[in-house]
Amino acid sequence: MLRSALVSTLAIIAAHAFAQPRSNPAGPDQFICGNGAVMQADALGTGETGVWTIVQGTATFANQSSPTTLITDFSYGENVLRWTIYPPGGETISDLVSIWCYNPAMPNANAGPDQTVTLWPGSVQLSGSAPIAPGACFWIVIAGSCTIADPTNPGTTVSNLAPGTTVLEWSCDNGPCDASTDMVSIDVTVGIDEAEAPGSTFRFDASQQAIVFTQESQATDLVLFDQQGRMVQSTRVPAGAGVWELDALPSGMYMLSAGRNTLRFLLSR
Repeated sequence: MLRSALVSTLAIIAAHAFAQPRSNPAGPDQFICGNGAVMQADALGTGETGVWTIVQGTATFANQSSPTTLITDFSYGENVLRWTIYPPGGETISDLVSIWCYNPAMPNANAGPDQTVTLWPGSVQLSGSAPIAPGACFWIVIAGSCTIADPTNPGTTVSNLAPGTTVLEWSCDNGPCDASTDMVSIDVTVGIDEAEAPGSTFRFDASQQAIVFTQESQATDLVLFDQQGRMVQSTRVPAGAGVWELDALPSGMYMLSAGRNTLRFLLSR
């Protein structure tokens, strides 16, 4: 009788042990470089069996019933697996684990060639290296100022560039594989001369601080912008020679729009 009671007591203790909750049966999420990993699920207890199944992505199991099996052929990005434990006579235990795989073939960051902007305030299209998911890259302004249309797009448009040199950094994060950065310079030129605008019928005269029109000038609407691209003044000039005096304006860089023609110049006192 005593032996039967002892056996019954041990059976209850064993069943209670199997019923204990497990905090993380499938093991921790992993972030790996490549597409193979060794799993880190909880070990099986006496009489327990387990099985891995795919919830998302792809996987090839060396031993689908082992909590520490080697798995290869993961998809790049997030793969989700389920580890299911079947206790003898107990409630089934199931848990999910994510394996994030980063592609080692993703190139190091390349911000593309330096550029020069001759139309001010102008815009340029960048040509950074393309990331490979789940790796990601983004643009950062290191020096100068500008507006970046989409900081995560390697070929984004950059506008509202400040005069002088703007430096941008293309920063790439490829998880456990690598992290890299590269910089590109964008030079915004100011000033204009006859070689830049052959046949132009107007020019900026620094000595007069004025726009001077030749006899061949046509009647046209003029719009003057400051270095932030804000309209400062507008007027309509008649055909023929003339002068538009700007000496009342503060020093700085300006752009004059006259139909399809533009003129960049620097007012200085």
